[in-house]
Amino acid sequence: MNKIIAVALIAVFICSCSAVDSKEQSKSNWKPEMDQPSELASIMRSLNDEALIRKKSLENGELSQANSKLIFKMITAEPTEPHMVGPAFAPHTEAFIASYGQLNTATDVAAQIDAHNNLVKSCVACHMNFCQGPIPRIEKLYVNI
Repeated sequence: MNKIIAVALIAVFICSCSAVDSKEQSKSNWKPEMDQPSELASIMRSLNDEALIRKKSLENGELSQANSKLIFKMITAEPTEPHMVGPAFAPHTEAFIASYGQLNTATDVAAQIDAHNNLVKSCVACHMNFCQGPIPRIEKLYVNI
């Protein structure tokens, strides 16, 4: 009888050890599922990346080319949450597009810095109404020379 109990205990021990190993393996292979950004968030992140590059060029005294086609998709892009757009969203995006167009018409660095900073102001103005979270990140785009 003691042999049967001993064999049963050894079998339970072996099974429990292998269960722990498989749990540890599944934990080591686990990767979190991240929410994918909305279409509008993706566009804004791309424009932010472009603005960072432009800021650096302007701070180095060089004109920068603004050529993103994404700006025209902003008006119809799907937001992260439906309440993040409203009646004031379209006028803000239109002001952004107008400011963006001024980047390429600037003939010198000082004029382009003004256009760039106006563009950043239009971003902040919109984000004051919709999704205030990125405002500190946006404000870092200002060129201060």
